[in-house]
Amino acid sequence: MRSRRVPATAIAMALSAATLAQGIAHADPRPRDIAVGTRLAARTNPAVQLIGMSYSGTVMVPSPVPTAAFTALFAKAEKHAKAGRIPADHQSQIKWVLRTASRNVGKYLVPGKPARKAATEVSSICTGWWITPDGYMVSGAHCVATDNTLLRQRFAELALPKVIEADVRGFLKSVAEFAQPDDGMAKLARTLFTAYDLKAMRVTGVRKRLAVKMHDGKGRISVRALGLVAKGSDYPGVDFALLRMKGARNLPTLSLGRDGDVRVGDHLYISGFPGITVFNATLDERSRMYPSLTEGAYNVKRTTVSGVPYLQAQAPSYGGNSGGPVFSKEGKVVGTLIAGARQVDGADTENASFVLPVGVIRKRLAAAGVTPVMSETSKVYDAALDDYFAGRNSRALERFHRVRELYPAHPYVGAFITELKSSR
Repeated sequence: MRSRRVPATAIAMALSAATLAQGIAHADPRPRDIAVGTRLAARTNPAVQLIGMSYSGTVMVPSPVPTAAFTALFAKAEKHAKAGRIPADHQSQIKWVLRTASRNVGKYLVPGKPARKAATEVSSICTGWWITPDGYMVSGAHCVATDNTLLRQRFAELALPKVIEADVRGFLKSVAEFAQPDDGMAKLARTLFTAYDLKAMRVTGVRKRLAVKMHDGKGRISVRALGLVAKGSDYPGVDFALLRMKGARNLPTLSLGRDGDVRVGDHLYISGFPGITVFNATLDERSRMYPSLTEGAYNVKRTTVSGVPYLQAQAPSYGGNSGGPVFSKEGKVVGTLIAGARQVDGADTENASFVLPVGVIRKRLAAAGVTPVMSETSKVYDAALDDYFAGRNSRALERFHRVRELYPAHPYVGAFITELKSSR
């Protein structure tokens, strides 16, 4: 989801399983009235993962070579000055040359040698969630591929500023003996060379990488490669993607609901990794790796111009949340978060999100031959949480140990075990 700023006021944030495990709910006996969001976050967080997409390549920009037509512009500028059509000073004449050349860059500047090269990587983050214990994951189509036009733009944004500034400095130095460069001349030269460098730029050796960043159960963060299995089309199409991490077993998974599980007015819960926290340097890396939960009402079901149904929810979402699961209060997945209202129409709309319904997701999974499976890890973990919230410490501890046996890299179970042992 393309990043944007959405006010965070009046957000009902549920406590995450990480918060619980870190010792907020230590009172014993525990309160029986546990908030819906608290239970839901505790159950679902282990299966929600931060995923990343990156494109690496080499940006090449041939040096700009002035044509005879460009050289002739200086003589024309002098004639215009003598005729009184432009000011007579050399600064004004050079500025006229730059303005004129900018209107038809290809006529006045052509590619030459040497080519400037810069190794560049374009990256973005999204959210994904495990649907089978052997590594199948659901996310959004726009999270796993970028169209060529946008990709070229992203490469240009990262690689060209230094090249452009070098071209500007070179030009200003070449005319310094005739006229004193000023801010206006520098601005016009920047316009000219920006247009040239954008047109002449080439990107070679492009490689794409999809990966999931996850806890390893020992306090460290690991990065594992993901393969793309199936992909829909970006919003307003079926914004769905199916990924696979090879060599996985006993992963925590989520349970799919049905389209009829929620109605207009029901509360929906969105889980994911907003960029406002993932890229927050004031937070340590481990804490940034816990998903955030937001909630809001299901407003209405809409249909896009592509004929795809989407749920509109009054729940906050941010860049990075895309691809994340959306839950009913029972903890069943009822859709995938795809976009916020501002990403759709550019307006400043607060707390509006668009969700691809679970019925569409089920159809895409079936087409790919993938059957959602509730893993044994999640079954035992959910039972352990029930015991934990009910204050049945001994039974909870026994089951949490079983979770660790099934899936040693479980990101939350260790903290629960530590807490329950210390409460004895």
